[in-house]
Amino acid sequence: MKKFVLIILSVFSLFCFSFNQINARSVADFTPAIDKKVAKMKTTQEKVDFLQMFSDLLTHPKFTQDKNAWLFEDLREYTLNMLNVFQHQLREEKAKSDVNNTSKSSKSTSTTKTSYSSKSSTKLPHLSDNFSNIDEQKVRDAILSWHNDERDSLWLKNYKYNLNLEWAATIRANEISESWKTKYLHVRNSWDWTYNYNSILNWFYDLWINFPSSVKWAASFSESVWYWYYKCSKSDCTQTLIDSVKKTRTWLIMKEKSYNWDHYRAAVMKHFTQMWAWIAIDKSNNRYYIVLHYWVDF
Repeated sequence: MKKFVLIILSVFSLFCFSFNQINARSVADFTPAIDKKVAKMKTTQEKVDFLQMFSDLLTHPKFTQDKNAWLFEDLREYTLNMLNVFQHQLREEKAKSDVNNTSKSSKSTSTTKTSYSSKSSTKLPHLSDNFSNIDEQKVRDAILSWHNDERDSLWLKNYKYNLNLEWAATIRANEISESWKTKYLHVRNSWDWTYNYNSILNWFYDLWINFPSSVKWAASFSESVWYWYYKCSKSDCTQTLIDSVKKTRTWLIMKEKSYNWDHYRAAVMKHFTQMWAWIAIDKSNNRYYIVLHYWVDF
């Protein structure tokens, strides 16, 4: 307990110093300090205890009545989101421990990836559910081949398509399609301006997706999202969709090659080995949304 108090005080001392220096800041300027402290903790229980105490302290009048109270409130919401993630993780760990303690069966318990796959298998829509005239496997194969052709040209290891985790991209594509968004497609929280790695990380945790920590100070994942126009009423619209997606790839990824910008850099990241993608089609606006996720090996 004493250790947590010292940690929290050190974090707050940083915040107070920063607020004295610059008033016009956003919560994203301060969350890395929390993330760094939490990442150093060895057990999930430690993380839960720390985040619980941290969020409780933010309700103190010192912060709720401060001139930057709105920022402290946003910070508390961010902390509570993290707390929720690790509470889920802690329950998972305890449930798995209970199973191991009560069963000596040779059948191993389900891995995280398997549980994610089974969670998604009955609830999430596929392209073929709403568009029987699209062969989703051909669309998937085309996207993978374009990526691997470019990686081959750079002598990089090919991507493997991870069907077990494709549902994460499915969820995000459906989310942005249903919201009719055309801007800020990466944004998960109200305080995010654009791509916030930690917010997306927490979004994955909320889906119960755990993955290795950063590899040699590099990211464990990346996300590319865009939309484009699409309309087809043929008996087989597979090639029409593939052609439209290819235009998106040219505009979103390949145009950035000469500048080595974010979307291209994510597609050819050396230490990424897996990918999955999904497309949500919005017929009312004649467009589709595509979500690409790249990841390290599990």
